[in-house]
Amino acid sequence: MIGKIIRIIGITVIIILTFSSVFLSLVIKEMKEFAYSNDSLLKLPATLEDIFYDKRISYTSNPMDKKIVLAEITDEALSKIGQWPLPRTTWAQIINKLDHFGAKIISFDAIFSEETPSCKGELSQDDAFAKAIAKFQENKGKHVVLSYSVETIPSKLTFGDVPDELLDFIIDADISENTYQKYISRTNYPIDKLIRVNPLLGSITAEPDPDGVFRHYSIATNNSDLNLPSLSLITFTAYTNQKVNLVFKRDQRELKFNQHKMNINFMGNTKIRWTGGSEKYPRVSIYNILHAKDNDENLKKIFNDTIVFIGSSATGAHDLRNTPVSTNLPGVYAHMNVVSMLLNGYTFQDKDTTAKISWTLIICGSILIILIQLFKNAIIDLIGVTLICAAMFYLDRLYFLPKGYEVKLFFALLSVILIYLWNTFLSFYITSREKKQIKGTFSRYVSPAIVNEMLSDPSKLKVGGEKREITVFFSDVRDFTSISEQLGAEMLSKSLNFYMGKMTDVLFKYYGTVDKYIGDAIVAFWNAPLNVPNHAYQAVKAALEMIEILPEVNKTLTAWNVPEFKHGIGLNTGECAVGNMGSDKIFAYTALGDSMNLGARLESLCKFYGVQLNVSEYTLQSIPEDLRKEFSIRTLDKVKVKGKHEAVTIFEVLHSFHPFKKDLDALNKFNHAFNLYLEKKFQEAQEIFKELKEKFPEDKSSKRMYESCSNFNLNPPPAGWDGSYVHTTKG
Repeated sequence: MIGKIIRIIGITVIIILTFSSVFLSLVIKEMKEFAYSNDSLLKLPATLEDIFYDKRISYTSNPMDKKIVLAEITDEALSKIGQWPLPRTTWAQIINKLDHFGAKIISFDAIFSEETPSCKGELSQDDAFAKAIAKFQENKGKHVVLSYSVETIPSKLTFGDVPDELLDFIIDADISENTYQKYISRTNYPIDKLIRVNPLLGSITAEPDPDGVFRHYSIATNNSDLNLPSLSLITFTAYTNQKVNLVFKRDQRELKFNQHKMNINFMGNTKIRWTGGSEKYPRVSIYNILHAKDNDENLKKIFNDTIVFIGSSATGAHDLRNTPVSTNLPGVYAHMNVVSMLLNGYTFQDKDTTAKISWTLIICGSILIILIQLFKNAIIDLIGVTLICAAMFYLDRLYFLPKGYEVKLFFALLSVILIYLWNTFLSFYITSREKKQIKGTFSRYVSPAIVNEMLSDPSKLKVGGEKREITVFFSDVRDFTSISEQLGAEMLSKSLNFYMGKMTDVLFKYYGTVDKYIGDAIVAFWNAPLNVPNHAYQAVKAALEMIEILPEVNKTLTAWNVPEFKHGIGLNTGECAVGNMGSDKIFAYTALGDSMNLGARLESLCKFYGVQLNVSEYTLQSIPEDLRKEFSIRTLDKVKVKGKHEAVTIFEVLHSFHPFKKDLDALNKFNHAFNLYLEKKFQEAQEIFKELKEKFPEDKSSKRMYESCSNFNLNPPPAGWDGSYVHTTKG
């Protein structure tokens, strides 16, 4: 329940974060309250969205706009002309050439603010330039546009009032509040000689966004409550002979033109809908224009009835800008892109519609990824988030970008991705925590190997099994009933848990799997669920170590006033059914089969033979010869346990403090005597067993074999006797 609440809270926070980021990215440049803030965190959403938008439009392709041509001042042209700034007589020649080739509007992205010195009595260069402008404008509909710049702070270097010649260019406006005031520069204003021939005038001031990229353009300048056009806007109105209207109200800021409208902010800026750079517009070097023949049909075709911007791409002009379409684009392309926007009605949709679409994408994308993740399949989740993001990209490129919707796709995608990551993280965290709890709980009962396998492959948590060769282990504490009668419940539990813990540690050390605990008994096996190389060898090693550590265990028990524990261990190797056995709701990982039953019988016979470790012939046969040499082994008997018809030879593997381990000669004699016993040489075997019985009176097996030989000497076994002893009881 808590996990669901945390999940819902996280998703809610993500949606609120992306919703508010969309809002901030839309209004940060539109409202004074935000624009003047120095809080970089507030401006971050707009910057991130702008960068992402730049990347998207950089991959779009647009046809060349042949109505707008660049007369380019290149490094090569300057090198050939050999002078910078260019003489104004040269500009006059260029205007005359463009007039001849049919240009309709010539817009200079350059400021002619200083007079050119001239000799008395001669036509000055400025006069020649002015004369060319006047001649060009004699033809109806043809205009030359000159530039000036504006400042944000009034000073002695700015005009106090709007110059008279600019009053002719005031934009019709419906204004209830003024745009941001700017001031016309005296030092960057055309000289009087040029003003007198009545060129059109437009401002060219531009400022980059906080990240240094030029995305916005000052379409109109407010000076003394009068709104004046930019270079691009005056060029557009001159070319189309259209009137534009500026609406500037608190809830409506736009420039209306030709049944279209362009959104502007309180500073009179609009966002440029960049369609391209040098590849978007025809370009002709000014050197080629100067030296073109009058009958050059190619230039006539290029310049006829066009808008010609004259601007520099030369390195020395220092007019290269970082823009969304290029990191080093000549500034003149900003003017050209804005004119293209106006000519083609290629403007942005209103902010309200953009916000609604952006928020709709966030909601729809978020709901979709949430629904997909309900399947709880990592591959489906990954495919889902990929398809949702791809669909948003495709929709944006196919429809929203071409239609001028400035969709805040960054935050729409971010919402989907963050929800995907949040749910994935929570699922991973919860699963890891549950696995840790499962591992911590089940590791107390079963081998860590089983726990790890179950966690890595949950499909194995089902009823069913497989046939495997395993080595089974059974151990039991001798006379535990009498011990328990002497102890209270608390001490009994403490003692048994201590003993079981030590024995289980040894089992795990040698890669054993604990099947179950049955009171004071331990059932375990090797080679399941994971393969254990030389599993029979590992089982014998584990059993011996259990016997070796029992004295230390008993020291602790004695200190607790608990009687010493003695145990018997039985080992057998064979094929069993291993797996989860039980019902679909409750099951246990266990092993079933005759090999398990034989292992249990061998453990119960430990008391009969007076040994701690009873091993079947199948276990010893499973141990490679070179590893078997590590052990000291004596043959205990050839038996037929209850319920079995075939005899099995059983052995004792000696621990380090076993009497026969310390006396290998006695061990060899015992094994030799047992072979004589099987050969029915009972008298010879009896003499050896008598010697061992007297030397090791505590060895129950020597005494039992002596008695067996003595009985057979008096009453020989029946014909067909195979040397086996039939046990009619389980223990």
